Amino acid sequence: MARKHYRKKQSALADLLNAPWPVSAVLALVVYASLKWALPAYGAGNMVLQPLTLALSSFAELAGGGLLLIAVLAYLRAVLSARKATEAGAPRLAAEPANGPVHARVFHPRQEPSLKSPAAGDEPVISSSAPEPQADTRPGAWSIELIRDLEWKRFEDVCQRFYACKGIESATTPLGPDGGIDIRLFQSATETDKGKCTAIVQCKAWGERLVGVKPVRELLGVMTHERIPKAFFMTSGGFTPDAKEIAKANHITLIDGEMFLLMILRLPEAVRQELLNFAIEGDYRVPTCPSCGIKMRAVAGSKGKAGFWGCFNYPRCRQVLGRRRER
Repeated sequence: MARKHYRKKQSALADLLNAPWPVSAVLALVVYASLKWALPAYGAGNMVLQPLTLALSSFAELAGGGLLLIAVLAYLRAVLSARKATEAGAPRLAAEPANGPVHARVFHPRQEPSLKSPAAGDEPVISSSAPEPQADTRPGAWSIELIRDLEWKRFEDVCQRFYACKGIESATTPLGPDGGIDIRLFQSATETDKGKCTAIVQCKAWGERLVGVKPVRELLGVMTHERIPKAFFMTSGGFTPDAKEIAKANHITLIDGEMFLLMILRLPEAVRQELLNFAIEGDYRVPTCPSCGIKMRAVAGSKGKAGFWGCFNYPRCRQVLGRRRER
């Protein structure tokens, strides 16, 4: 029993050290205030509780100081982890083309549905294999395979740039939860509508997978909430028959991988090539961290579990993405 109790204490201490340092700092303040003032005030009128609360108040400095020390150690650990990640050569986002972005704003990443978390206690084992694809394997033309190879962030940016190539003003939404909107389109027919969002776009880089009813219904809910009459759902794969029925009845245009390829091939050759160069720039198949906005790295599975993509800022950032099956 003593050994089990020791392990529980050790686990709690490890959890605090792995947590962001403000957690321990706030906890130190709460514990100190509770022991020093709150408990004595609560037991002041009770003859039984008063001696106990006064005795506990004498430990306020010790408990608060201990938690504050843990906060300092957690902060130092986070700084050292970030420094190690930098020294390991964490890859950065691909730079914008020399002629600048099509629309003045920053591209921001989004989460895809394959997010999952490793089991508690598992430490990621970073694979020693080099990131793919290799330089000599880059495609020289657009194909459905290329569209399905694009990581979720690059697929979204390619969709946004496609609208820019068509002369449609567009903008992506910021980091973190997107509220069901990846891209906003601004097609003002009159001067009074200038700057007003007229349509929204949802993007899903799901490889060859089919988008079902649920994501389309969620997009319809966003349209209703935002009072936007039109929406586009773009995916690298396809759509189920039920999803097509719901979209058809609610002014949602579905664009699957094959249709998107045809739309790209209809662009002028020079524009199509420029879009291709952007699509295959850098590690276009290595996913972007939805939290940090940097490229991730392959993590080998342990204990019989499948490998996954992990953030370079681990353990400060524990964001992971599931890995697609190789064709």
